[in-house]
Amino acid sequence: MQAPPELGGTGRREYAPDAIDNGLAMQSEPAYHSSGTPSSGEVGYSRPTQMVIQAVIVDDHAVVRGGVARILERRGDFALVGEGASGSDALELVRTTTPDVCVLDLDMPGGGLALIGTLLEVRPELRILVFSQHAERDFAQRCLEAGALGYLSKESGYEVIEEAIRRVAAGHHYLSDDAQDVVLGRVAAGETGERHLRLSSRELEIVRMLSRGMRNADIAVALGISEKTVSTHRTHALEKLGLANNVELALYAHDHGLT
Repeated sequence: MQAPPELGGTGRREYAPDAIDNGLAMQSEPAYHSSGTPSSGEVGYSRPTQMVIQAVIVDDHAVVRGGVARILERRGDFALVGEGASGSDALELVRTTTPDVCVLDLDMPGGGLALIGTLLEVRPELRILVFSQHAERDFAQRCLEAGALGYLSKESGYEVIEEAIRRVAAGHHYLSDDAQDVVLGRVAAGETGERHLRLSSRELEIVRMLSRGMRNADIAVALGISEKTVSTHRTHALEKLGLANNVELALYAHDHGLT
């Protein structure tokens, strides 16, 4: 996915809204933040309340963060209140700011499906939109099962992210077209019985990493767990999949779109 022109941005930034979107102002579901102030010209008169969606973006690619920020700052009813590049950054942002929506990549240091549940434990009212580059067929469904309200593939491009954030902020589910086809297809088929559906979220993460050639030690650092724990999850995953070694695991992952 290519970033729009003139994108960038590192570190943490804040954006103040300067206009109102009348369409969003009519929705009552999300916990928007108002910024109306009394007019100095008339006693007892207040300007229309401006409804602002506060968002944070957590992705370890500065270009992606900059792209999302560029889109949000063009709209008066969005406020980007923080940025981060890791799972620990996400936790810190959720603890220290009051976002309505978190746009979250999971393939980053300290990331993974378990991060969704951890963020929701800290801030239960948070709405999470996963913004991912994975082509894995089951990944979107697993994100929803973990507690996210939306899943947007980075292959969808930046032009749809505004709509995705709005829908998630309003408490609705959002799936990009490719993910929607997979999820609805599974519902229509009454589920398939593929063996990797038996894996826990952590086991699936480790299977994906192993299939990309990562060593146990590297996986442990990336996920913030011990190497022994990685080895235990690997063993359980191999048993559930009926596989003998990492070579068979890599072939299975490739055949089922898990890489």
